[in-house]
Amino acid sequence: MLPMAEQPEVDVRMISPGYLRAMRVPVIRGRDFADSDATGRPAVAVISAALARRFWPKEDPLGKHLTLTFFPGIPREVVGIVGDVKVDSLNETRPVDTIYVAASQLTPAVGEAFRSFGLTLTVRTKSDPHGAISAVTDAIQQVGPDIPVTDVLSMDDVIAQSMSPQRFNMLLLAAFAGLALLLAAVGIYGVLSYSVRRRVREIGIRMALGASQSDILRLVVGDGMKPILIGVAIGLTAAVALSRFVASLVFGVPPTDPLTFTVVALLLVMVGIVANTFPAYRATRVEPVRTLREE
Repeated sequence: MLPMAEQPEVDVRMISPGYLRAMRVPVIRGRDFADSDATGRPAVAVISAALARRFWPKEDPLGKHLTLTFFPGIPREVVGIVGDVKVDSLNETRPVDTIYVAASQLTPAVGEAFRSFGLTLTVRTKSDPHGAISAVTDAIQQVGPDIPVTDVLSMDDVIAQSMSPQRFNMLLLAAFAGLALLLAAVGIYGVLSYSVRRRVREIGIRMALGASQSDILRLVVGDGMKPILIGVAIGLTAAVALSRFVASLVFGVPPTDPLTFTVVALLLVMVGIVANTFPAYRATRVEPVRTLREE
């Protein structure tokens, strides 16, 4: 046997028949644990697809045997391959290599040792899971009055807790992004207002020569939108290049999701148009005769 430091590290879970079905973990090949997998019967194990790819990349794992360090001398036959699961958080990028062992095949001494770490009971309901808490608790107390029942959570609660750090970080980022968007709009408005004031004589001459209000509006908005469009293009390029740094903060959406980038780009352009509209509208109110007289 290899020294402990050189042995491959995997996640081991002691489960009972029905756990995989309750957790909706799909059986890809082989079978799930059954009530017949009891003490005295041949020891069996179910492995995750990630573990199968790792140790038997070009072979069929079904029928192979493996031995766990804390069960020396007990080879377990692989009878099933199940889908990969996320253990600690939904944003895990690498599947966890997992071995499932039938809790019903543990000897009383070993089973007692593992139970000292606590057990997790998984219950699937057809209605609101919070409404079934009292019924499940009563059933547990009937089996073992001394068994404490703690940390009762629905799967939605578990997911919310696992994602709370990412959600807090995203709220902070969203707040700073909103503040930056507001400052950008104010800055664009200020710059365009100053530009219009400096171009009053030019605008007055254009209107005196026959330019309509719509012509002046297009002129001012067009000149104001050019740097905005260039900035959006540069920003999108930088965002794509830096997207891998925020991959751990998003779930269910690729870091380079085209729809997200399109919506954000359109939002920035709309903010630019709105910020440009007010100074442009003021430019159309210029009185050519009065402007030329003042100059």
